[in-house]
Amino acid sequence: MNLFLKLKQINSYIDIGRMKKIVILLLIGGSFFPCISQTSQRLESNYHIQLGDTKLKFGNWEAALHDYTNAIATDNSNAEAFMKRAYLNEITQRFQAAIEDFNVAIKLNPLSIYFYDKRAKAKILAMDYKGAIDDINKAVSLNPDNSDLIEHRIDDFILMGEYEMALSDIDSLIKNDSNSTDLVLKKALVYFLENDFTSCKQILEKLIKADTISSIAYDLEGMVYLKTEQYEDAISSFTKAIEINPEFALAYYNRAIANRAIAKNEESRNDINKAIEISHDNSNIYFVRALIKKEAGDIDGALTDYNNAIGLSPDYTDAIYNRAFLKKFLGDYSEALKDADKLIELEPEIASNWNLRGNISLLFDDYNSAINDYSEAISLDNNYKEAYYNRGLAYIISFRLLQGCQDLSFSSNLGYNPAENARILFCGQ
Repeated sequence: MNLFLKLKQINSYIDIGRMKKIVILLLIGGSFFPCISQTSQRLESNYHIQLGDTKLKFGNWEAALHDYTNAIATDNSNAEAFMKRAYLNEITQRFQAAIEDFNVAIKLNPLSIYFYDKRAKAKILAMDYKGAIDDINKAVSLNPDNSDLIEHRIDDFILMGEYEMALSDIDSLIKNDSNSTDLVLKKALVYFLENDFTSCKQILEKLIKADTISSIAYDLEGMVYLKTEQYEDAISSFTKAIEINPEFALAYYNRAIANRAIAKNEESRNDINKAIEISHDNSNIYFVRALIKKEAGDIDGALTDYNNAIGLSPDYTDAIYNRAFLKKFLGDYSEALKDADKLIELEPEIASNWNLRGNISLLFDDYNSAINDYSEAISLDNNYKEAYYNRGLAYIISFRLLQGCQDLSFSSNLGYNPAENARILFCGQ
């Protein structure tokens, strides 16, 4: 899954508010006159930072970026200006640019554990996992008794899928704070992510028995039931989470999925609408509502929600794929093709993306492009029976009967029934 999307899911269980920023004390040295000059530059630089902060609050990202860049140009020793621009580059998914700014900030203040910690997060998003671990370990080495840093490292290990390392750090902290609900919940979460549902459930049962007002514990318990297809039990757990916290958007979202799984369509629609009412900036929720609307025959509504999901997360490939399929269904082939192109740009290693684009190219009578895309899909998955079938039809339509019949036979041998019917029709017995 997209890394922006995983961060959101895990942060649903992680109390980010505990992550305390460290105050950076900048010591200005030198003679009297240089000190005055530098202070004047710093004041002007900080003024540009304040302008950028204001614009950032209103979502004017490019203008904020311009102000932070001006702050750096005014005083290129102002580490805070580099940190501000790095943060903005990070949230706009310009991860390498963010890391470059963090590099400068760390060069200016190499003893800042805060800077190393923030750069680690950017490196995770840029998929530089080793670099991320190096940074968080550096931060810990600068302040080994800082439990907050250890918790940050736990979060980083979880984000990277290094679950055993996360468990090791969690256990080390629990020894000193056995009553920490947050740490126990994180341990349960790690077991859940490892698909060790038994261990996860055991922890949650003890936690719920000791702390019956934990909405997150009930929500995670519901997720265990959801994963093991115990949908009625899942609905019960999500309902308890909602009773404790009526504004828990994630619990409504999860209950909507459970209701949808057992065809409780009206309940599912009500839950997903409530989730969006509470949290209208979550792309996952719009995506699920699009699925629900499509199943109910509300094609225009589904398309609107796919657009909403992609607007919030432009690289949300599941939403882009479904939107392309829906646009193809509606006859908007040109827009469908744009979505298919985007999918291949984002995930060229996914065979189904090439197959989808081949199907759309076929609708334009662009047989060679379609055949090339099907061939790429097959090269990525040589047992992709639908792609063999589709390529076989493309060959036959373009009067290459021998190749087409070979593909239809291969698809049929893989167990794809439509291919056998087509083989009999076009190729005979």
